[in-house]
Amino acid sequence: MIKVKKDFDNVPVILKSPNRKEAFGKNIYDGNFNYGKDLYKVGSVQKRLKTIYNLKCAYCEKKLLDTPKHIEHYRPKDIYYWLAYSWDNLLLSCGSCNSFKGTNFEILNNRVIWTDETFENIHNLGDKYDELEEPMIINPEKENILDKIGFNKKGFIFTNDKRIQYTIDTCELNREPLCKLREEIMGDFIETMEGHYEFYILKKDISGFIPTVQQFLKNYKIENKFYAFRYFIVNNIELFFDNGKLADVVKIIFLRLNRETL
Repeated sequence: MIKVKKDFDNVPVILKSPNRKEAFGKNIYDGNFNYGKDLYKVGSVQKRLKTIYNLKCAYCEKKLLDTPKHIEHYRPKDIYYWLAYSWDNLLLSCGSCNSFKGTNFEILNNRVIWTDETFENIHNLGDKYDELEEPMIINPEKENILDKIGFNKKGFIFTNDKRIQYTIDTCELNREPLCKLREEIMGDFIETMEGHYEFYILKKDISGFIPTVQQFLKNYKIENKFYAFRYFIVNNIELFFDNGKLADVVKIIFLRLNRETL
């Protein structure tokens, strides 16, 4: 989960169209999300979200290249039916995170209900509702949690923050396939660095490490998959090596090369 930049005022035109307004009115009348079930699943909305999220899942950060791309509702549409077409309630996610999250949306205060909000003002209600409800699940469009999470070399994510832990558990962000994908990023890197260390011991020359670290930092970009994991590695690289001396050498190289790339 990383914070993304979304223009909440630049609402896709199609979300303000007459047929969305008609469906909104019918759902209000029923008090449930019964109409227009596919009207938020349109190409122009997905295209905007794909750009905002760098074609990654809002929760697990997996790249959605050849996998279904789900338009997910931060506040579940089956509960908050009047927000089905709300721009500040639509996220991009993978099918797994969307399925695991489902209608799970624990809050600390009383749940808001529809109180005469019009179709025209549904697109910027999130901040008001957040203040009233205090949701447990993290909203990656509004919260930066990079310095509140950690990972081990097996790709397991951990935190001391109750809301982040709730999000991890709800979306099952430590499910085995995700941990394996994250582990691969670090596993190959560690193995290569350990090979370079043998040369370093013989020659006292760190040049062998440089290309591998440079390549790792080249991939350390917010648009790439699992940026949060890469962020933690870059800032805590020494935690991933059992050999303390190797860890010290790698940390020094990371610090130097990372400064040069900034």
